Amino acid sequence: MVAAPLEKTPMKLFVTLLLLFSVTHLLAQEAREMLIVVSEPGDANYATEFLRQATAWQGLAAKAKMKVWTIGVEKESADGDLPLLEKSFTALPKTGGDLWLVWIGHGSFDGRTANFNLRGKDIDPAAVKELLKPFTRRLIILNLFSASSPFLAPLAGKERVIVCAARSPGERNYSRFGAKFADALTDPAADLDLDGSLSLLEATLHASAGTRAFYEDAQRVLQEHAIIDDDGDGQPTSTDAFKGLRATHGSDGATVREIYLNSPSVDPLSPQAKEQRAKLEIAIDTLRKRKSQMAENDYYRELEKLMVKMAAFYRK
Repeated sequence: MVAAPLEKTPMKLFVTLLLLFSVTHLLAQEAREMLIVVSEPGDANYATEFLRQATAWQGLAAKAKMKVWTIGVEKESADGDLPLLEKSFTALPKTGGDLWLVWIGHGSFDGRTANFNLRGKDIDPAAVKELLKPFTRRLIILNLFSASSPFLAPLAGKERVIVCAARSPGERNYSRFGAKFADALTDPAADLDLDGSLSLLEATLHASAGTRAFYEDAQRVLQEHAIIDDDGDGQPTSTDAFKGLRATHGSDGATVREIYLNSPSVDPLSPQAKEQRAKLEIAIDTLRKRKSQMAENDYYRELEKLMVKMAAFYRK
């Protein structure tokens, strides 16, 4: 039997691609850990809301079989939470699977300096950067608080994935993005591709859409614009740039799309292989963006080459 030419089998190729990506969905990260940090609430209403968010993240960590620590919800010490935060970072393993850092609550910006508002003394981006220096494991940093954008560039780098609730320090009013993100953790509608797993990108985009809807319903100007940096260049991509699960511009999205919140399984790839896989994912994204400028057969030939290379990572 003569094989059908490539242009006759786009559906077969599409099914192959789906199967290959299904494999990556099943192979999540190594054993992971989570540190949740809750800010000074300021009043009882915020205290209740921030505790709700922290509880949602604790529930997610339990389902994903992550070890979890929480700062900011227990009785406050005379010295505030900064000493405990510093001790926690010192004690956490510096290597291993992903470490999730979830920052919930209030941030501030005085025109020169941004802070995350801990109980007691606050912490600024430079201090957080110093605390993170010893870590060589991948860090998933979720800055779910107002005026959080100044925390992105100092913390960006290789093996760093960062989401911020604000794209500029001027977005310093109370952030509803954190609340919408907590909602996304248990909302079936957040599974945008309906594959039964919740990726970090899906949760981020769902939370961003929920935040936008809040302002629209209240007939208020949108005051929060979430951003993502997953390639370590410190140049984030706005969630507004995504059409579906692909960014129409910007270099981010390939890594955050493959990080799953609700899977406890282990990724068998070495760090070097993960880096090569990330480069392939970027190449695939770049090719997709060029699709409209290419002949259909040329596009599928190039895509097939990249997907064959991707499949090689999962051959036994």
